Amino acid sequence: MFLNEHNADYELVSHPYSERAMNTAHSACIPVKNMTKAVVLRDTDGYVIAVMPSMNKLMLRWINTKLDRHLNLVSEQELKHLFPDCEDGAVPPIGNAYGMTTCWDDELNSVQDLYLEAGNHRELIHMNRSQFKELLQGEEHAAISCDPEEVEAYRT
Repeated sequence: MFLNEHNADYELVSHPYSERAMNTAHSACIPVKNMTKAVVLRDTDGYVIAVMPSMNKLMLRWINTKLDRHLNLVSEQELKHLFPDCEDGAVPPIGNAYGMTTCWDDELNSVQDLYLEAGNHRELIHMNRSQFKELLQGEEHAAISCDPEEVEAYRT
């Protein structure tokens, strides 16, 4: 396992079966702002995993500008191929474990503890933000998402 190979300090947290990051946060009784979600993107240069707080919406234009790319969402079928060791919809947010670039949202700096999908719908990986950033050392980060209620304000 990638985390063990990198001597990461983490714990597994069991929770009732749930799908979607927001539902998982509720079922695991953790604040939604501490729960991350991963969105997998692709362009002709390859794949990128965008990581943000579970309650936020990815702003595709922002990440494309930051990375100078032309990324789009990958299909559910493609996800099954890219993450064969994971259950559908339980993509871990550490791209380098899968040979992919990761770009994480700066809003994750606002919390001390992060909860990540563990590749299934019954466990989360809990780690300190500094450990998460150490695992993603050298990866890009920027404001790449926002609260869905604020999306309309950015469109005007």
